[in-house]
Amino acid sequence: MGTAATLIMLTINTKRMNAKRTIIYTILLLAIVISVIACSKMDQEYKEFTKGGEIVYTGKIDSLSIYPGRNRFKLAWALVSDQRITKCRVFWNEGEDSVTVPVTRTAGVDYIDVTIPNLLERTYTFEVYTYDDAGHRSVPVDTLGNVYGDSYQATLFNRPVKRVSFKKDSSSVVWSGANSTNVRVELSYLDTLDIQRSYYVPKADTIIKLPAFKKGATFRYRTVYLPHPNSLDTFYSAYGDWLIP
Repeated sequence: MGTAATLIMLTINTKRMNAKRTIIYTILLLAIVISVIACSKMDQEYKEFTKGGEIVYTGKIDSLSIYPGRNRFKLAWALVSDQRITKCRVFWNEGEDSVTVPVTRTAGVDYIDVTIPNLLERTYTFEVYTYDDAGHRSVPVDTLGNVYGDSYQATLFNRPVKRVSFKKDSSSVVWSGANSTNVRVELSYLDTLDIQRSYYVPKADTIIKLPAFKKGATFRYRTVYLPHPNSLDTFYSAYGDWLIP
């Protein structure tokens, strides 16, 4: 290949390399511009979000426990950190209702509880915040809970009796198995001396003796329920009467 041809090829290759460099530089420049715009936007959003100064949060509560009851509800929690906390607030009904709990922090873990009375019978979402004296608050800790009442109690029924037997010295009652919310059965009757006798039948028991039971008499019983393991209140089925002929 002659000198002229070589020069032509070198010129072509140089132009190609320059074109590639131009494309690369253009891409890098566009990337830098896009990055700057994005950062500016984020910075502006952050400034809008933190308008008035940096957001400060107090420490959130720990170990939230619930205690449902009859038209009331108790919440209990621990304050593990942040000595600045001076109060807690519990919100429900989508923030429309709340209660404030003053707090005096100690050097260790503090345990707080509050009982909310006069609640309607339904399911609630409760949110708990902490606050300091400057008005800063924590992120919320929330929980669902049921409040019970007359409607719940109306659904309760007596633990079924499988069979009864009469004996002169000691009659007996055999019960069906209890469900998870049954606590016990309360039973009473008048014996052969007209003395009132009362017994509690634990959920684990399936049989009970009735000493000195009068033939042709009845015993009265009702079943006790706890709708939640931490329930503040017990609920009762309607009384039932059973005749032993």
